Amino acid sequence: QKDARDNYESQQGPLGSREQRLIEAISGIKISAANAGIIADAMNKGQKSILGASMIVDQSLSLEDIEEETMIWELPRLLTDHAPYMRDPKPGIEVEGWLYKKASTRMTMNVWSKRWFLLDKSGIYYLKGGSLSENGKAGSSNGSLERVKVCDIVLCTVREANDKGKQKNNARFCFEILSPNSRPYMLQACGPVEFRMWVDGIRRCLERQLVHGNVPPDDALMKRGITKLQRSVHDGQTTMHETYSPARRVPSQDDSLGGGSSASSYSASISSIQKNPIIKDIMRNNTYCADCGKRNPEWVSLNLGVIICIECSGVHRSLGVHLSKVRSLRLDQLSRAEYALVRALGNDFANSVWEGGTHNQQGWKKPTESDTRKVKEEWIKSKYQWKGFIDFKTEDGQNHQEREAKYCFDLYDASKRGDVRAAAEALAKGADVNHINPKDHNRTPLQACAVSKKEHGQHWFGIETAELLILNGAKLNNANSTDTSIIDTAVQGNAEQVMVEYLITKMN
Repeated sequence: QKDARDNYESQQGPLGSREQRLIEAISGIKISAANAGIIADAMNKGQKSILGASMIVDQSLSLEDIEEETMIWELPRLLTDHAPYMRDPKPGIEVEGWLYKKASTRMTMNVWSKRWFLLDKSGIYYLKGGSLSENGKAGSSNGSLERVKVCDIVLCTVREANDKGKQKNNARFCFEILSPNSRPYMLQACGPVEFRMWVDGIRRCLERQLVHGNVPPDDALMKRGITKLQRSVHDGQTTMHETYSPARRVPSQDDSLGGGSSASSYSASISSIQKNPIIKDIMRNNTYCADCGKRNPEWVSLNLGVIICIECSGVHRSLGVHLSKVRSLRLDQLSRAEYALVRALGNDFANSVWEGGTHNQQGWKKPTESDTRKVKEEWIKSKYQWKGFIDFKTEDGQNHQEREAKYCFDLYDASKRGDVRAAAEALAKGADVNHINPKDHNRTPLQACAVSKKEHGQHWFGIETAELLILNGAKLNNANSTDTSIIDTAVQGNAEQVMVEYLITKMN
């Protein structure tokens, strides 16, 4: 009891200064709110002249400026600091706190529900139900909380939602958790501090898992041919539902996506290295990591078309999904179109573009397997983020605008021919994937690709090109000058049947 009293008394000393800071913060908010009210009232009454020009000019107008001036997002921390007692974090938990979870179905009264989320080194969870039991285990029958698993950390990708988009109900501080083993989760943090804490925390855990090679065992991963995986979690146990459909055919090595496959095969997923020829073909032709040369890489950047090792994949993930969409050939369930795209590009071609001008850069040397992570990270960022090793030709243009215009034309022309490698090169050099061509009915490269035709005696990569464009941000809902959708453009342009079926699958 004496120790407890001493501990309590020792905490009372700093409380005075904490309370004063909290009072000052609240007072600052009151002053700013009062000033804003006076100015708004005067402007509504047409009394701008009595306010003084400086008072109006100095007044914060944007929401972000007002938040920064009032330090509104500092209040939670000040309130926490002011509390006499602190809750010790649970051992093994990286991040925990309240998040708003968006409902997965439209048939619900509450679109957003508030849940307590937890992040540990292996997964993401949220608590659902009544009160937490003493041992922390789930149990809805006695009113205790049920711990629901969202996904394994090594299989997930976190995507920051753009709050400046054109959605009608823009919600700030939102991020989405994507995983092949579960449905997407759209989550909203309570402010910018919590937003960064969660996004950075998930990426940090993911990177740590990838670098150390802590991947789930094979029996915990998806089985071959499962088209839609549903995971029900109770008491920490995960069960998988849905069985393999024998009607689905695993494509052979010589299969072409332009060769008359059905639309369902584009969304069919393949996840067995041993039994699937197309994966074996990819790994046989890409025996070394594209960035450090390590043997037998098993990770892939889909939109770049490169096969990389597990350590380099961690660096790629840190670049963000807008630059590199990383998946595992062994762990993830990819569509047939995605596998075909990777096979059509590959390390040799990709490096001929991304590293074509390495000789022009002095002091740079491609890292090896034995180099440190920092060396590999510097190389990968310079290669893909800053495009520092691409061989830009002087005839491509004298300035950035001229070069971009040329690469946009090259991308459009390649998309119209279904030339996936030429399209990939144009994108790498800086072409705008949603560039509108005013000389061809204001079509985008994806719309041009949708009406591309097979040439007699030539291999057609139309589906692979469309997949490349979509993975790099091409918008499916862009309409041309006649307000025609991508499906209507393909049908009216007498597109290949497999292309129409592929686009329908993508739209759905």
